[in-house]
Amino acid sequence: MRLACFAGLLFGALALACSDSDTIVALNVCTLASVNAEAIESLDVRITGAANATYDLEDVSVLPCGTKPAYFKRIKLSDSTEKGSVTIDVRALDAASALIEAGTITAVVRPEETVAAFIELGDATPPAAGGAGGAGGAGGEGGASN
Repeated sequence: MRLACFAGLLFGALALACSDSDTIVALNVCTLASVNAEAIESLDVRITGAANATYDLEDVSVLPCGTKPAYFKRIKLSDSTEKGSVTIDVRALDAASALIEAGTITAVVRPEETVAAFIELGDATPPAAGGAGGAGGAGGEGGASN
């Protein structure tokens, strides 16, 4: 009997914990090899579109992509957020508030749901290396003289 009561209480507590009515962006940020992750002191996050918000996240620890865990922050959006597309701009700043790198992603938010947003700071495609010039073609033979 006690076990049944305990199970009922546990189920009720879990049901309440799962009935989260907040609209959340689960922001995940990492850096590509071209970015000095150790120089990042803060993130300036701007959300525009179906929701509009600005966040200054300080004392962040952003790690290189592929490192677990990457920087993670749950951002609660306004209760009036409606379903729609948002653009999430993240600017990584150093201690002097100078821009180190930026990244942008578009996501669809829905009221009372959580959406994951993954932003990689840095150039995802390395610059094309200038290849060696091709060897010049062989000189043509002069035409026959008359």
